[in-house]
Amino acid sequence: QVPGKKGSDKKHRPGVRRLSDRSEIFSYLERERSCCAAAIAHLEPDLWAISECFVAIHHEAFALCLISRSMSPRYIMTLGNEAALNCLLGSISLPDEAFITCRPKHLDAIERHYDLEWYRLMKRMVAVRERFSPVREEAIRLRAGQVKEANKLREDHTRMLSPRQMGKGVFYGIYRDGRLVAMAGAHLISPTYGIAYLEDVLVHPAYRNQRLGAICAGAVAAELFDDCSEVVISVEPRDLPAVKAYAGLGFRDDCLIVEAMGRRQSFAGALITNLWKRFKWNPIYEERTET
Repeated sequence: QVPGKKGSDKKHRPGVRRLSDRSEIFSYLERERSCCAAAIAHLEPDLWAISECFVAIHHEAFALCLISRSMSPRYIMTLGNEAALNCLLGSISLPDEAFITCRPKHLDAIERHYDLEWYRLMKRMVAVRERFSPVREEAIRLRAGQVKEANKLREDHTRMLSPRQMGKGVFYGIYRDGRLVAMAGAHLISPTYGIAYLEDVLVHPAYRNQRLGAICAGAVAAELFDDCSEVVISVEPRDLPAVKAYAGLGFRDDCLIVEAMGRRQSFAGALITNLWKRFKWNPIYEERTET
């Protein structure tokens, strides 16, 4: 059963509404709490001020889309029924370029509106305060003034950190020979709802397989548990050493999500997508991976 219909927006066709009540939005997001950890953090006042959320309801099915200017390109998160989601995405104004997180079942609807530059399947793991096992090795707290070093470590990544994100978030790193070689951090944190999304676990290729990423992630999680009862992390399912390392910290498997970078489809792109769907052709993507 869907939550009550509050804050309707008559600008959208019947069944599609813009949501303004954060408690109502949370009533949807908490259904898949770990998958929606980053979106839940956008309900905090500073991020909610630059975000918007829409829902489509058809009978007892719903779909939700959160759009935020919290990063560049903009952030999109989707939730709910696939058919309702396709209707929703076709009824609202979408950004030209977006970093998208969704469930695997949503890819079909997403591809009707976006050309994907890359996508990857990720596993969400979650740890609760009671079963967290802190690491003994130490990492150092990173501050906003170290953002250039942090971004140098992530130079092959699409989304760069800002000084504001590092300053407001929780970041730890490890130095070797005077340079930052490993880091982990979280800037999507929701003390209100007791959950944080730990991301940006990065290790220089020359220093991998030394548990440095897990040490940094453990240090970040330990501080996050001061204000949150749950910490969520994403990992590639096939990265078994990382999965094992996070399991050693107390993280447990929860769900699968897709992360993707997309650009709004042109008329030609939409036509090609429709042909793929009609003739059941499978498009080939260059899958972006991080190890």
